[in-house]
Amino acid sequence: MTEVVVALIGVVGILGVGYMEHGRRTSNRRWEKNTDDHAFVIDKIEQLGKSLGHSIDRVEETAVRTEGKLDQHINDHVTGRVTHGKEKVRRRKLVG
Repeated sequence: MTEVVVALIGVVGILGVGYMEHGRRTSNRRWEKNTDDHAFVIDKIEQLGKSLGHSIDRVEETAVRTEGKLDQHINDHVTGRVTHGKEKVRRRKLVG
């Protein structure tokens, strides 16, 4: 009878170890696949970031140019040097 109990404990132990090993190997496979997926996503994010960075730089350069032109135009209005085409535009006084 003792031999049967020892044998059952051994079988349960072996099944438990086998189950844990199976879980570990499955987990490792999932982790490897997950790592590949993460690498793909990171690559796509970096590509988007690079193209977005170029777009932001272009918008910023355009905004700086426009701001400079606007500042010059406002300054021309203030100093009375506004031109329309080749003719100088007369400065009108505001009534008020």
